Amino acid sequence: MGNCYYRTADREPDYEQKKTFLKEGESFLIPAGQFAYLLTKEEVNIPHYAMAFISMRTPMKFQGLINVSGFYVDPGYNGKLVYAVYNASPSPIQICENDKVFKIWFCDIDRVSEQFYHGIPLNDISNDIIKGMSKEIFSLQSVANKIRDLENAMNAKLAGLQPTIDFLTNFYRAILIGLVLAFLAFVFPIALKSGQEFVGWIWPQRPAIVSPAQPSQPPSP
Repeated sequence: MGNCYYRTADREPDYEQKKTFLKEGESFLIPAGQFAYLLTKEEVNIPHYAMAFISMRTPMKFQGLINVSGFYVDPGYNGKLVYAVYNASPSPIQICENDKVFKIWFCDIDRVSEQFYHGIPLNDISNDIIKGMSKEIFSLQSVANKIRDLENAMNAKLAGLQPTIDFLTNFYRAILIGLVLAFLAFVFPIALKSGQEFVGWIWPQRPAIVSPAQPSQPPSP
């Protein structure tokens, strides 16, 4: 690892992220779900009759760091290499200046390439490379953290309002019970009278039969 890196922001204060230069042995973090450019410490000189393949070292891969840049170096290239990497793990990855992060191997070609590198050698992470990369990248981990923070804030706010909610609940419950009792007090006499009339209509009461009075006889002499 060289002395320069650039990474995308994972929180609001870092929206205007800039290139960072490291002191000897200084470390930095690539947060979970974030993208970074890493500059190598060594310069490579690829002859015209060979090409090189690049990758991350196995310990870095096992931590979840993925190389998403090109996987080869053109014949004729001379300069440092810039790796584009992505942290696919749920945890931040720490890298120190001078760490053994990258690997390269060379392959001979059977003839000189006619399309060898003619560009400008890289010795820095140029502004053209990082253009448009300053905005926050919402990784799954950062979204989960934001949702968890929002849930905690809502729970804390609801806990503060809980006494008021309990009071209003009991108040409306008492009003509801009062309305129900008043309704029953109003309806019950009407219902009772209607019920009596209905019962009388179904089972009408017959008038009592009274025997006719016997005529009185005069007493015998």
